[in-house]
Formats: sequence, structure tokens, C-alpha cells
Amino acid sequence: MQASRGFACSWAAGAGVAGRARWYHRDMALPTPRARLVVRNPLLNYLLAALAAGAVALLGAPLLGQFDLANIAMLFPLAVLFAAIRLGRGPAVFAAFLSVALFDFFFVHPHFTLAVSDLQYLLTFAVLLAVALTTAELAARLRRERDTAEARAEEAAQARLAAESERLRNTLLASLSHDLRTPLTALAGLAESLPLAGPPLPPAQAELAEAIRTEALRTHTLARDLLDLARLQSETPRLALDWLAVDELVGSALQARAHALRERALTFDLPEDLPLLRADAVLMERVVCNLIDNAIAHTTARGQIVLSAQSGAGWLCVSVCDDGCGLPPGREQAIFERFVRAPHPPGAAAAPTATGDAGTGLGLAIVQAIMAAHGGHVSARNRAGGGACFVLHLPLPPQPERPPPEDNGGEPS
Repeated sequence: MQASRGFACSWAAGAGVAGRARWYHRDMALPTPRARLVVRNPLLNYLLAALAAGAVALLGAPLLGQFDLANIAMLFPLAVLFAAIRLGRGPAVFAAFLSVALFDFFFVHPHFTLAVSDLQYLLTFAVLLAVALTTAELAARLRRERDTAEARAEEAAQARLAAESERLRNTLLASLSHDLRTPLTALAGLAESLPLAGPPLPPAQAELAEAIRTEALRTHTLARDLLDLARLQSETPRLALDWLAVDELVGSALQARAHALRERALTFDLPEDLPLLRADAVLMERVVCNLIDNAIAHTTARGQIVLSAQSGAGWLCVSVCDDGCGLPPGREQAIFERFVRAPHPPGAAAAPTATGDAGTGLGLAIVQAIMAAHGGHVSARNRAGGGACFVLHLPLPPQPERPPPEDNGGEPS
């Protein structure tokens, strides 16, 4: 029976297409997105599917009378396969139904009509449609898997490229910063010694020498900050971890900034029972100093700076708040990027910071890098009453056993 042969041959054709599709997906190199046929108009997709089915019908027309109808029917899943891989599932299903209609119209007696003289052809049509739909589903699934694999590969390549670019940039910045620091220090020293080298300089020349010294120190600070930031953002920053008490950390930072804080109103809120931190003392002191510098630079004389801390749920939070002009709305996280500065309020110390330079725009970026190296993070927000508040979030490790308190005689109580 032609119908039986048609069923067997068509089913074998479908199985072969599915097997070839799996082999192609596993072993063949997938085309890049640029080489792929991309048609964004849905109507054009269906038109191309119809053209593919029509092309197969034209290809099979000369074979009529030379080959069995079952063999000719095996050609039509090719149009479905093309539509599924190139155009999508919908056009592939459309191509499957159209292929059955074209096969009936051109190849099954009576020709050029959709009527069927022998009911056995209905089984052939059903098998052809089933094979075509199965082929469409398998090819569409292959297309989705290919697109997903390509998207993941592209994302991985972009991530590797970004990581390599960042590494090269940090290496270049570290090299330049290291090479610039020594001549800049010498330049600042020479500019500072000019007034002492001989007779007093005229006012204009003395002012010029001071400007040279100031700019050399500022550039030296910039080079130092770039070098430190590059080291912190390396893959394995070196941390000298030790147990730190929050009050001692804050006290050390305040002592380093005592001169700059003399015109600010300072408030503390540090509970006595705060847990210890496991961190690098030098780096954490720099974090607090940078936040204090930022508060000084964005508040006016007699401005208020509040340092507070609290712990809970495995985290310790240290806050540095001020009553300055606050942060630009929507830019609370952007200020942690390199060379980004928040605006200074009128009358604030916009020029020199606590370290005597004009600021480099890297202080908050360094804070973020140090916090990330310790497994924590920093956030910024505007205060309800005006000003900004920066909060350090540090993870709390299991606490060490503390020695018992001693009595007046020096013996443990």
C-alpha cells in the first residue's frame, strides 16, 4: 500500500531530521548572531515560510511520475525545517499545514484540487503533518537552545573582556601613579624651598611658588589615591586582619582629623557593648577619615557631624552624617564612582580637605573598594532634616573570647 509506505518513509524522514538536528547542535559550530538570518516583520516571516513550501513543491514537480509519492512527500519537511530554524515556531507550523495542502493540490489525484479520491491518502496527509509538526518543534527547540547558548557565550565574553580591561586599566594606573609620586614630591619640596633659598621673593613670585607647591601636592595625592585604588580593586587585595574595637577605630580617625574638625560640632552615638570587627586597621581608619573629610568638605563652619554605630543580625553599621547640602537626588550611588564629586554648599570648605589638598574625587571610590575587600558595602542617603548620611555595613564574624575584667588589685574578678 502506498499509504503504508508513505507512513514508514515519512516517519523515517522525520526521525532522520531529528537525529541530524541533534548532531548539528552538538558538533557543528553555531553561526554568530551577525551571520544569522534575522527577520523582524512577522508577516514577512510567514511569507518566507510560504515561499519555502512553494519552492519544495516546484522542486518535487519534475519528480512526479518518476518517484513514488511517499518519496516526494519526504521533501516537504525540508521547508518546515528551514522555517523552524530561521523564522521561528509559528512560521514553521504554518509551513507544515501549507506543505500538506500543496502536496494534496499538486501531487495527489485529482490534481489541482484539494479533493481526495482515495481515503488512504488521508493517512498519508496525517503522517506528513505529524512529521512536519514534530520537525518544527524539534527545530524550534534547537533554535531556542542555540540562541540561549550564544547569548550566554556573548555575556561570558563581555564579562571576560570587561574584567581584562579593568585589570589592564588598574595596572596602567598603578604604574603611572608609582612613577609620578617621586618627581611630584621633589617638585613640591623645591617649590617650598624657593622662598628660603635666598632673598625674599616678590609677592607675585612667592604666590606662584605656593601655587606650584599646592598643585604638586594635589597631583601627588591623586597619584597616591589612584595607586591605592588599583591595589584595592585587584583580584586579591592584601589585608592585615586584626580584631578592632569600633570606639578605638573612630577615636584614631578623629585624632588624625582633629585639626580639620576644630570648627565643626561633633556628636557621638557609640554603644559600649558593640562587637569587635575583624578588619585591616589602617584601611578601616582610612575609610572613616575619608568619610569625615567628605563631611567637612560639604558642611559650613560650625556644621554638625554625627558618628554613630549599631549592630544586629550579623552586621555592624557605622554611620557618618552631616547637615550639609545633601546628595543630588537619584545620584546616591553614582558618587562612589571615580572622579565624581557632590556639589559643595555655599560657604563650605570646597577647596582644601583635611589633608590639605583640594580633593581628588577618589575618596568615596576608595571607601567602596575597601568595604568590598572586607566583604561589606557602603550606602549613602539624604537625611530627612537636610544633609547626607554614609553608612558602612560590615559583616560580623564569631566573636573571640574576651578576658574577664580585673579588679583594683590586678586579679581577675
